Amino acid sequence: MVSSYIGRLSDDILLMIFKLVREEDQAASDDYLQKENTIIGRRWDDWGDGLDELVELDGDYEQWRLELADRLFAGNITDDPPPRSALLQATRVCEHWHSLVSQTPSMWTVLEISFREGDAALEHARTFLQRSGSCLIQITILWDDPAWIAPVYENLVERSGGALPPQSREEIMAGVHLSSVIQELHAHVHHWHEFTLRTTSIAHTYQALSLMSRPSVHPACGLEKLHPQSIHNSRHATHFIGEPSLFPGSAPPIRDLLLFGITWAWPSSSMLSSNLTNLRIRYDIHMNDYNTNSRTGPEAEMLSQFLGALINLRTLALEVNLRSFNTHTIKLPRLHSLAIKSRTIDCWGTGFLHNVQMPDLRILTLCVTAEDPDDSIEYFLDDLVNLTDSEDPLELDELHLFDFAQHVDAEFLHRLYTQMSKVKTLTLGPGEDYDNIVLATALLPTPSSLLDTPCPKNCWVDKPVEFIVFDNARAGLPASILL
Repeated sequence: MVSSYIGRLSDDILLMIFKLVREEDQAASDDYLQKENTIIGRRWDDWGDGLDELVELDGDYEQWRLELADRLFAGNITDDPPPRSALLQATRVCEHWHSLVSQTPSMWTVLEISFREGDAALEHARTFLQRSGSCLIQITILWDDPAWIAPVYENLVERSGGALPPQSREEIMAGVHLSSVIQELHAHVHHWHEFTLRTTSIAHTYQALSLMSRPSVHPACGLEKLHPQSIHNSRHATHFIGEPSLFPGSAPPIRDLLLFGITWAWPSSSMLSSNLTNLRIRYDIHMNDYNTNSRTGPEAEMLSQFLGALINLRTLALEVNLRSFNTHTIKLPRLHSLAIKSRTIDCWGTGFLHNVQMPDLRILTLCVTAEDPDDSIEYFLDDLVNLTDSEDPLELDELHLFDFAQHVDAEFLHRLYTQMSKVKTLTLGPGEDYDNIVLATALLPTPSSLLDTPCPKNCWVDKPVEFIVFDNARAGLPASILL
């Protein structure tokens, strides 16, 4: 009865139903990726240290893999495959449905391929490309098995210059399959609209980036989102002298670029245009300390050249460790939000804030990740306060300082708060509860506070997450205090 009713539906109605099914597939895929991000991740993305801290194993990689398996098991971390596509299942109901969906290119614009498909991944890519026709496509490649993460041991890095441990047979075969898929897709790079790659093996990362750096018959003329990610791994992808850059000969109109665990030297400066509005870089130069073959020039100078042409950049997130940032002036006239997370923020953060002109900056987020930050952090904070009282002061709506609690006192808060007259939201944390409460009372009209400090309208001390948020309305007493 049901089949006879469905058989009477017009093709237009069926296509409307299939479109809804495809949207449900996309929502399920997005949920899956979000859950995958939390498997090993931490607040504002880990640096791979959580799986790299077993230094007592002294470079015993096999023992490390056993420890990793124990951790995943103890944490009830399951390696679930991506959700099955309901649209593909619908094509198997009958020949008419298969023909209708297969011959409608607009139904084939979102491609997701996982390493779990094995050698079937190549056929999956070929079939998809045939059916998508000339449509622009969104591509997500998931080669992110946690078992492929190779830890970095300091003593081995010093002795071998960062040599990798032997790959397992499974990792080698997965690399073969990934290379086949990338080559097939790269032949159709002119149809790419979005491209996301997630890898846990540094070898797979290099394989993919190298293949994407080969000349192509067609330019990447439709690519607006590029997110190559080497995740949960403290080994990051460097770039060497003489290596080609990504998409040689192309100037793709990229608007959203994420380089996660990958140096900013991979894309050439000529590749990026004024279209770029969102940029996030997460890269640790530690591996370059023992490598003399990296691209010439200090990392800060390379980063300066990289940023110099991005005149329409709106959001910038830098999770990097530099030694300094004493470069020429950089103009980012439309930058609205800047986030910096670094173990060495005291070494280069001040130079960055001084040398980069950001007249439209309204949101500033700073996070120090050093385990034992020294007194130089306090000098950085002093410079930050001085910038708020300079000839060209920062006029922020929001200021978020993470992991600075032990270096912030009431006097600093007083100077910062009175000089930044437009700040509506100030975040300090996480830190010890007592330290946060002391800072909170510094803004209240009590004998222990700074009486001449303007009092915010609302003051929250959110102890469960150990953040202090002050909503600065410059009027009246606090409406509420949540302790």
